[in-house]
Amino acid sequence: MNNLLSSSAARLRDAALVAALVASGVLAGAGQAKADKLDDILSSGTLRCGVMLDYPPLGYRDSNGDPQGFDVETCKDIATAMGVELEIIETPAPQRIPSLIAGTTDIAVAGTTATLERAKTVTFTRPYNMGRMFVAYKQDSGEMTQFEDLKGKTVAVVRGTINETAYLAECAKWDEGCDNLSLATNADAVTALRQGRADAYIETDAYMSAFIGSPVAEGIALCCAVPGNTDWNAMAVVRGEYGLRDWLNYFIFWQIDSGRYAELYTKFFNAPAPTLAQ
Repeated sequence: MNNLLSSSAARLRDAALVAALVASGVLAGAGQAKADKLDDILSSGTLRCGVMLDYPPLGYRDSNGDPQGFDVETCKDIATAMGVELEIIETPAPQRIPSLIAGTTDIAVAGTTATLERAKTVTFTRPYNMGRMFVAYKQDSGEMTQFEDLKGKTVAVVRGTINETAYLAECAKWDEGCDNLSLATNADAVTALRQGRADAYIETDAYMSAFIGSPVAEGIALCCAVPGNTDWNAMAVVRGEYGLRDWLNYFIFWQIDSGRYAELYTKFFNAPAPTLAQ
């Protein structure tokens, strides 16, 4: 594995060099060169990576307060491949896209579902991770075995996420309508569930794999998947930054091809990595 990772790191450094040469006009022709976000990052020597740190195993803080998780390690690999320093910027779910627009982050590696609506605002890479959405419920609210058992129940979701969108799309079909409790962060949603202000909570299997069975999930059980939804996670950059997007796509290719993606997935999810082929 060490030889494999060393080979992968060398190829990624080569990719960074090629990207830098193309951006500078050495390979594409100086007359066609145009400064972009990739140039800015390489010139500054620092990559500002937006990550959710309330979303284990993608992002969280360890007992020392240091960022850890699948997305954090992915950001470290990106910075290493670029040959720059890494700055992890904590970005709660509702701030992932606004932070890019405001210029406080360079890229978002934050479990962001690539949707057509979001793509009107930011530019997405190819998927770097995927999952499905699941329902957790408070057991004293009554047993739940299928998604339709949410009818008449109060459901906690994080505001502005695909989980909220998926739930609202499904519950709008019910005679009972929707009873959503849309909150700012996952921590708020978990608190609402534990306090009984919500009967259920919708999040991805990525989050649920770490949440269910943890001390904070006492009295909470896993129900079922949200029907018809695959959670394709993509990295996001400012809309129109195709040079940076293309470099990140190449990075993702090598993460998968080298086995590094599978290694990180197994480490943090304790499960075989799903295929990202589409």
